[in-house]
Amino acid sequence: MIPEKGRDRQVVVRFSKLVAQNVAEVHWHKTQRVALRDDGSADFHVTVSGLNEISWWILGYGDQAEVIEPPELRQLIAERAKRMAEKYGS
Repeated sequence: MIPEKGRDRQVVVRFSKLVAQNVAEVHWHKTQRVALRDDGSADFHVTVSGLNEISWWILGYGDQAEVIEPPELRQLIAERAKRMAEKYGS
């Protein structure tokens, strides 16, 4: 992990049923907790020292991941996804 300055942040990412089992089976971070949901999706809870590195990991899951918390990370992902779409758009 690449630590960043500032306070630790609580992050929650919801992963779709398609990738939920993979996310749940791997030990990604020492603070992680995974809650499987009735619909087969999973909520990944973690405490991180910055939002940049985890944003790259989340983007790797494409549309199979959605940031639930914090709002700043959700916005960061949205901005990066928009710039990606602009690169690949017509």
